[in-house]
Amino acid sequence: MQWSRAPPVPGPRRRRHGYAEGVPASPRPQVSRRHGRRRLRRGAAAAGTVLAALLAGGYTAAVVLTPAPAPALEASGDARRTFQADPAPAQAAVDAQTLPTAAGWLDGEEVWVNAGAPGAEDPQPIASITKLVTALVTLEQQPLAPGSEGATHLWSEADLARSAAFLAEDGVAFPIPAGTAVTARQMLTLALIPSANDFAAAYALSVFGDDARFAAAAADWAERHGLGSLTVVEPTGMDERNVASAADVLRIARLALRDPVIAEIVRQPSAELPWGIGVVESTNPLFGVLPGVRGVKTGRTSAAGYNLVAAQAADAGGREAVQLAVTLGRPSEESRLASSLDVLGALRTAPRRVSLVTEGERLGTAVTADGARVPLIAAEAASAVLLPGEAAERVAELAPPQPGTAGAAAGVLRLDSPAGRQTVRIVTAEPLAEPDLWWRLTHPGGAFDLP
Repeated sequence: MQWSRAPPVPGPRRRRHGYAEGVPASPRPQVSRRHGRRRLRRGAAAAGTVLAALLAGGYTAAVVLTPAPAPALEASGDARRTFQADPAPAQAAVDAQTLPTAAGWLDGEEVWVNAGAPGAEDPQPIASITKLVTALVTLEQQPLAPGSEGATHLWSEADLARSAAFLAEDGVAFPIPAGTAVTARQMLTLALIPSANDFAAAYALSVFGDDARFAAAAADWAERHGLGSLTVVEPTGMDERNVASAADVLRIARLALRDPVIAEIVRQPSAELPWGIGVVESTNPLFGVLPGVRGVKTGRTSAAGYNLVAAQAADAGGREAVQLAVTLGRPSEESRLASSLDVLGALRTAPRRVSLVTEGERLGTAVTADGARVPLIAAEAASAVLLPGEAAERVAELAPPQPGTAGAAAGVLRLDSPAGRQTVRIVTAEPLAEPDLWWRLTHPGGAFDLP
């Protein structure tokens, strides 16, 4: 019996992609390539918008949080300036005199002379003004501390002989016994107050030994101090070869008053000495006539006439100024006194108060980053008293002001004069404002202070 294989029953066939053959597949969406690209572009745009928003927000925050650049500072053309006192009043004080005359002040180095007067610039016999040179030269060789007595000199027979000789020549002398101990201060006091020739000579010779050595030391001292007209051959002034110009006499007086020992002695109208000498009076005729007399020295011989270099402290607008007057070759004591009073009186009106800055004066400008210009001004006025020939200087030191109301600190103005240093505040004249947000957003270089 043959068996026959039944024909296979048709069934679902599997397709290559996993779907059964003969079974309908679910419809698959059909997306075109163009539509896909559009979707990608829209996504990118949205992402860019988000990124831009994030970036913009960060930039704005950075602009808001970053401090504005400090304003630039511009100094005015005269923020640095020098002021010079007028010398005309001092020159007028001496030009009114017809004989050799000089004037000046202890402070400073200027000297005014009446150059048109005969012999005003030539060396003149200075007589006992020589004793200022003697004191300065000897103190340089053997210094004396203020208040101390210094070295002791035993009065010798030679000193006694000189005392007698000076008296015979119409000089000033105070004989004391040989063997008397005399200090350096006592010899200086007698030489400078009553103008004792014997004590001036004893003082110099106790240090230098003889006139030749003293004269050599005086010549060296004069050269070092620029006193070209000064010649000194002995320490008293009795020799007519002791000469100097009026201008150099004033310079000698300055040096003497700057020495504390000499200045202390010559400002005394009198002094009391031992050995029976008692009270001695200054030969300076201004004591008791003018207030504030500071010395300095007289001189008189037949060749020299009547000489005087005088110093007086006077008020100059609240500043004490020691004024100096030299009168040489006057024909009498009265003429010498009158000339000195005239010169000193004229000098009292010579100092001038000079305005160094006025309140509200513009000294500079603060320029903000957005170009706004704010004036920088002096907060107050300042002045100084200047003597003829003196100068004062001002210098502005600007500093960036803080934003805010007017009057913000913007530096200082330094004022220097012979009377001392002053400072004046510099402030803003108007409110200083920082650049607004819009300007900072649109000017990143300025907002971030970029080059």
